Amino acid sequence: MSSLWIWIAVLSLLSLLFLLFPLLRANKQATQTGSDVQQDNVNIFRERLAELDFEKEQNTLDEASYLALKAELEKTLLQDVEGKNKVKYKVMPVSVTQALSVFVTAIVLIIASLAVYSHLGASDDYADYLALKTQSESSQQTAIGKEEAPDFAKAIEMLEQKLAENPADFEKSILLANSYMAIGNYNKVVEVYDRLAKNLGVQHKDYARVKGSYAQALFQAQGEKFTAEVNTAIEQALAADAQESTALILKGIQAYMQAEYKQAIALWEQAKVQAGQTQTKRFIEPAIVDARLKSGMVPPVPAVKVETQVAAKAEVIINLSLAPELAGKVKPEHTVFVFARAMGGRMPLAIERFQVKDLPKRIVLDESKAAMPTATIASVDSVDIVARISLRGTAKPQAGDLFVEQKSVAVKAGKELTLVINQVQ
Repeated sequence: MSSLWIWIAVLSLLSLLFLLFPLLRANKQATQTGSDVQQDNVNIFRERLAELDFEKEQNTLDEASYLALKAELEKTLLQDVEGKNKVKYKVMPVSVTQALSVFVTAIVLIIASLAVYSHLGASDDYADYLALKTQSESSQQTAIGKEEAPDFAKAIEMLEQKLAENPADFEKSILLANSYMAIGNYNKVVEVYDRLAKNLGVQHKDYARVKGSYAQALFQAQGEKFTAEVNTAIEQALAADAQESTALILKGIQAYMQAEYKQAIALWEQAKVQAGQTQTKRFIEPAIVDARLKSGMVPPVPAVKVETQVAAKAEVIINLSLAPELAGKVKPEHTVFVFARAMGGRMPLAIERFQVKDLPKRIVLDESKAAMPTATIASVDSVDIVARISLRGTAKPQAGDLFVEQKSVAVKAGKELTLVINQVQ
């Protein structure tokens, strides 16, 4: 920001000089012109007096006439000098007043502009942009092929500092929650949305949306289980807005998991009212089609076509296990992260988290496992798969973590992948 303010100061000074220069130049020219006229009058007086003296010496002019003409000449010179002083006395204060007025006006405009910029400008957004740009460039410089999750540490630190100053900042709270979501830290996402919901209050227009996102984060943080706490958050969101799409989608998923397909379909149809176009196209509509098939609401599809539909579905199925020789290096409660990311990319397109005690495990990475609705596994043809046992509970690689990676996996091949975690970071 220092460079920005330096440029503002330089441009303001140049503008001020641009305004004052014509007045200063005009004043200087007027002074010089006045001095030239006065000197001319003196020169004329001396020439005329010399002529009178010459005529007197030649006896062409008597003494009385000489004295009378000389007195008249001196009187004329005195009148010219006094007239010049009067003009100078009247004109100069006007020029100073004009210059002072322009100077004061320029200062007032500069101060007013800075005040408006400070109040309404985008200083914070510009700082955010610089921090995120630095983080992005740093990520791009990371060599492709290293088992390293996206590093949002700088952006998260900056956002936390901003929110400490202004906890009610809605946009920065959402950005912080999305940053935590991208690295798979669902507990932090829960904290952010919980704090934001409390700050907004039930009567706020965005309360239901925030509460729905809170319920989704809580669902993921608790191992994709519909606990009493998750159900309470869903009901609170729907009590504030019966059409809140995230809460309706969650209720639909719960009904689907209980084989109540017709209820799931009804809830997902209702969720379309407020859901975004991308969310509707990539999750809701395919989920409805699947629920209708399982409920028998559509005619059976020939076997060949069913195989084609399965092959076309964007998902990666993984049978994951841990190498026996590495079992002694981990504990049952250690966290396992499995995620798919675009080939050579850093952002997870689908992610699942569970504990070592759940291994071996069959995992399905599809659009429902997207870290963010705008970036899903269906947006690419192939992905890199990484499975990691984190000794510290974070998705970011740390020394001692156990992992396995499979590159260039087709997302619509319809084949199951077998992976064994057999490497140490």
